[in-house]
Amino acid sequence: GGRPVSAPRVRRAVLLAGLAAGLTGWPLSAQLTDKIKINGYASVEFEKQLEDEGKGDPNGSFDADGVDLVLNVLPTERLRFATDLTWEHGAATEEGRGNVAVEYAFLEYFLADAFKLRAGKMFVPFGLYNEIHTAKPLFLSVKEPFSTDKVDKLGSPVRFFPRWGAGLAALGSGRLAGGDWDYVLQVSNGENANGTENPFEKDDNTQKAVAARLRFQPDTRLSLGVSLYRDEATLLDPEGEDTGQRLQQLSWAAHGSWENEHVGFEAMYVWGKLDPPGSERRERAGFEAMLWGKLGRWRPYARYEHHDPDKDLADDQASI
Repeated sequence: GGRPVSAPRVRRAVLLAGLAAGLTGWPLSAQLTDKIKINGYASVEFEKQLEDEGKGDPNGSFDADGVDLVLNVLPTERLRFATDLTWEHGAATEEGRGNVAVEYAFLEYFLADAFKLRAGKMFVPFGLYNEIHTAKPLFLSVKEPFSTDKVDKLGSPVRFFPRWGAGLAALGSGRLAGGDWDYVLQVSNGENANGTENPFEKDDNTQKAVAARLRFQPDTRLSLGVSLYRDEATLLDPEGEDTGQRLQQLSWAAHGSWENEHVGFEAMYVWGKLDPPGSERRERAGFEAMLWGKLGRWRPYARYEHHDPDKDLADDQASI
């Protein structure tokens, strides 16, 4: 909220090349007792931007991308505390380098497989990547797609959904018609205007954000899902005061993946709108599709991304 919603011109298509084979992730794990489990992973990347324009690295650089420690504590059979602590880009706070963060930290209470409750800082449950976006060893492409998950880098004023939220969530899983299903429903503070408040401590308005994701796997090879995010962000006047008006944000997505022993495919389509008071609403869309082969230990892949930050404009689209 509080951001301009005029349509910026989008930079031309960008080709990014990333190399992570053999260096992407080192999974780590340890179990101190049956009540405490420690896991983790690390990644090193090399990135080179091949075209003149874009958000990539034109110099070709190594990146000590991150080290994550994941801690699960089980004080009772029904209660779990989970946290992910991360050190990114060679973090050294004394030198002002890198980033240290709590990716998530929540308490989870188990009532049944179909119903668990969480409270704390959590990933927003949306799409294919956001709930695993820090765990680079879990997905082939190393970077989650800009066109659906990082659209602010391709011309949209805000992302379709934030990465994190502080609040409450209900989640569960089960069986239906021979397949598996799972869901997450989350209520959080949402994003705050211009960083005026810490959204993991205090909301800057009474409106709460709602996020939901539902997935169904009819068999072990196919997974289909839908996601939703809605929030109302505060609009500020030039002096930084609350105008009392709210920017309405709504996003939904359809996503799925399929793979067998030789090949895999995934796709995700996101539609969203920004509806500022007194102005025309902006509709936007993002799409990504990826095809990969399974050749022993190798996973060659190709991914296409497309983003339209304003569907009313004809020449503002970006592709990767």
